[in-house]
Amino acid sequence: MSIKSLAYLVVQSTDQSKWQDYGTNVCGMMEATSMPDNDVVYLRMDERPFRYAIVKGEVDGLLYAGFDLGSEADFKAVAKQLSNDGVAYENITDAADLASRAVSGLLRLADPSGNKLEFTWTADALKEDKVPFKSATDVKAFITKAEDGSDMGLGHVVFYAPTDFEGVHDFYQKLGFIDSDITLLDGMGKIYFMRCDPRHHSLALWSWGAPTPETNFAPSADSKAPGCVHAMAEVGSLREVGSCLDRVNERKIPVVSSLGEHINDEMTSFYMLTPGNFALEFGCDGLQLEEGTPVTHNTQASIWGHKWQG
Repeated sequence: MSIKSLAYLVVQSTDQSKWQDYGTNVCGMMEATSMPDNDVVYLRMDERPFRYAIVKGEVDGLLYAGFDLGSEADFKAVAKQLSNDGVAYENITDAADLASRAVSGLLRLADPSGNKLEFTWTADALKEDKVPFKSATDVKAFITKAEDGSDMGLGHVVFYAPTDFEGVHDFYQKLGFIDSDITLLDGMGKIYFMRCDPRHHSLALWSWGAPTPETNFAPSADSKAPGCVHAMAEVGSLREVGSCLDRVNERKIPVVSSLGEHINDEMTSFYMLTPGNFALEFGCDGLQLEEGTPVTHNTQASIWGHKWQG
């Protein structure tokens, strides 16, 4: 019983057309072809019906991270575990709500720091769109499958977890996440990088809090706000990464962190600001780990590059 992958992200937006353009023409995603006509912008990255759902909202930001539990049996087991642990959740059974996520079961909850989650299971008949994926750019494919063909999800998500940080870590460990790396950044707190499939990490937790008016809209050790630091999309080559960076620069999209290579997962990537007020890491050559790979420990994030741009 455990979480199997990061299945999708639900983003709220004051202007969904910005995400539609950004997702397709900058990142190289594809508009969904099989999802309901329900005023939601759905973006595909592979054969799955969608990986990003952009819903109307009064603010721009990540709303839910959706994690796949793999089967109905695991879905029921996780629901029972949450109840036994006193974790509040909502079991969504409305047919339209389930159809809006292309899933067979849906739990909605928050982690101990307040980050909003959806846990799902999906019957095989709902897992694949019959229309082949085709990028609007030169992206050949997003890396969503492991070398053994199993689903690794859309990439990863990093959460601010400023309250009960170790409790948040324990919460995800109980759900089957395993530490891949623990990084202690001088003056910038602690980060747990955690995996649930061969991808080096599908989730990371940072002990700092999200930007707020009180912190001049900068992440801070004093902030108690949860939120999304960044999400990640992986492609198959440095050429595709560089081509995306060209598109970003041509459109004058803010680059949050320059091109560089990470120490822990060895990904070569850059970070850009999304229309959702969180960053997207766009990279290639991320590590896939075998079961039993020991935890690494670091005090720096990158081998080279990744210079903060502000």
